[in-house]
Amino acid sequence: GLQCLIAKNVNCHVLVYDYSGYGESGGMLGEKMTYRDIELVFQWTIDNVAKHERNIVLYGQSVGSGPSCFLASRKPDLGGLILHSPFTSGLRVLTPSRVLGCLDIFPNIDRIKKASCKVFIIHGQKDKEVPIEHGLSLQAAVRDDCKSDPWWVPDKGHNDIVEGPNIVQYINRLNQFMRLLRDED
Repeated sequence: GLQCLIAKNVNCHVLVYDYSGYGESGGMLGEKMTYRDIELVFQWTIDNVAKHERNIVLYGQSVGSGPSCFLASRKPDLGGLILHSPFTSGLRVLTPSRVLGCLDIFPNIDRIKKASCKVFIIHGQKDKEVPIEHGLSLQAAVRDDCKSDPWWVPDKGHNDIVEGPNIVQYINRLNQFMRLLRDED
């Protein structure tokens, strides 16, 4: 699948997991559970593969952007953060109103400001599930010293960015970001 293609062509280890209650995982579905899950996977990765936070680049796609932004805001030595079709917050996908802000989940727009690693945002310009304005707002909120060039993908939506000939550009963009991270070390 895509993860094998990334591992081979970007020359990195790729660890994929499901959050509790999502995909093939059992357990309870919930925002706090996703945070617990990513923290456990992160610690396992440090203990068994990466040895240090700076060797880890988080990749959060759609709902996965929530736990990834959460962890990036708490890990000052994280190697990098890639957000693919991310949202500013769970509630803001449904409405721009902040009246129910106390009920909001995955407040990425607040947490991205606390990330101290380089951030690469990928978003389809024709995304109907999570409009590109979310990606644009997140890019604007990233600290200046953590920004990298985003990829606003023309004619692509929420789940089709890596389909067809775009896969070559996708791999090239990931490699470009990884080179940026290596050059900083």
